[in-house]
Amino acid sequence: MAAFAAGGSPAHAQPMNDPFATRGKGEEWAVTAGAGAALRPTYEGSDRYFVTPLPVVSVVWRDMVSLDLSGLNAYWRFDGLQVGGGLTFNLGRTQNSGVFSPGDSRLNGLGDIPAALGFRGFVNYRLGPVMLGTVLTKFVADGNDGLLIDASIGVPWRIDDRLTVMGRLFTTWADSSYTQTYFGVNATQSVNSGYAIYSAGSGLKNVGLAIGATYKLGANWTASANAQVTQLLGYAAGSPYTFSDTGVMLITTLAYRF
Repeated sequence: MAAFAAGGSPAHAQPMNDPFATRGKGEEWAVTAGAGAALRPTYEGSDRYFVTPLPVVSVVWRDMVSLDLSGLNAYWRFDGLQVGGGLTFNLGRTQNSGVFSPGDSRLNGLGDIPAALGFRGFVNYRLGPVMLGTVLTKFVADGNDGLLIDASIGVPWRIDDRLTVMGRLFTTWADSSYTQTYFGVNATQSVNSGYAIYSAGSGLKNVGLAIGATYKLGANWTASANAQVTQLLGYAAGSPYTFSDTGVMLITTLAYRF
């Protein structure tokens, strides 16, 4: 995954990866495919959880262009610095739970949030063993056009030739369009849902901690497990349909590198 800090955003569950991991491989193409499962809240602020299947797809060309669950990215490296940009997506939210889309019945009356294409730029910097990252993402759909800025700091530990563990702290800032869309209640929504009118502004949306482990089962097979705890802040935490300020996500995957 090229954009290391992107994991702070809720667009899609995905395992953590080191953005510098493919460096020095000297390969024209690096293709990985697999599957897994994710346990996550039904939506941001929910206290209900469900399990969803998780495809694993990663295609990297010349360590300059990548396509994976985070989107399509192009990036360049300058020693310990990685700079890039690309396209991403947001699944939106529904008033009923789905296999992949966030949502549950307690959102009835608030209306569906449409899926959205996003444009983003990112910078990652490796300072010794520490990785610093920031991602700016702008969504462009009608009814889902918010701006997110993610920042993170992570440290990978290579236990041995097979096992690597990574820890990461992250935070996300959201503009008023995003917070009003995902946490606010306007007059019409209040009448339809029964929730009180709630105006949400810009500010820090969350902070979180993620821990992941990757284990090489052989020359091509890799298993991974990831756990993430996110604490909602500010307007997100105060929303009338935020039933839990703290959300947990668990991800397990099995992948094959061709």
